[in-house]
Amino acid sequence: MTNHLRPTVLIADDHVVWRRGLRQVLEAAFDIVSEAGEGGQAVEQARACRPDVVVMDIHLPGMDGIAAAREIKEALPETGVVMISAADDDEQIYASIEAGVSGYVVKDDSAEAMCQAVHHAARGEAYLPPVIAKRVLQNMSSGNGTTDAASRRTALSGREVTVLRLMAEGRRHKEIARELHISPRTVGNHIANIYNKLGIDDRAQAIVYAIKKGIVKL
Repeated sequence: MTNHLRPTVLIADDHVVWRRGLRQVLEAAFDIVSEAGEGGQAVEQARACRPDVVVMDIHLPGMDGIAAAREIKEALPETGVVMISAADDDEQIYASIEAGVSGYVVKDDSAEAMCQAVHHAARGEAYLPPVIAKRVLQNMSSGNGTTDAASRRTALSGREVTVLRLMAEGRRHKEIARELHISPRTVGNHIANIYNKLGIDDRAQAIVYAIKKGIVKL
């Protein structure tokens, strides 16, 4: 949750014209504190400026957006990351979610969708455009090991639901441990139980389940 009247934003994109256009879209509602043209530079600027949200292209020179997002979330757990891409590629979406991003927006989506994603990220919430969210949820129930997991697995405990919600918000093991006043080892045990009960293999699938069941809101 941001402490600012207007959330602060760092924009990272290697195309100067697009970056300027994105700045114009966002600066009516957000304070743009810095810009970056490379992945490594985005990480450095994020550490220096500590923005509420980083809006970052997935394809950046040097360090790509997914790797940069992972480093930013490790260094600044409270900073939300919104990934932007020219395509709504499933593999990129899942990789971004697994890296801890708060949202994923395609470049030809509306300015309103972009602003919504940043507002959600500033509040510590997840956001996917409806068309992407629908497809992700359809993929989850398509028979790839996650079909109607809730009906086939033991129900999650209250603590496991809380851990899953925090995971879906992009929190890492140590952050979850601090918030719940438990050890990182115990967090790991809870996550292993969640994966086992839901019949899933990774964080991205867990987050999709959380979205589908309303544990986190789009």
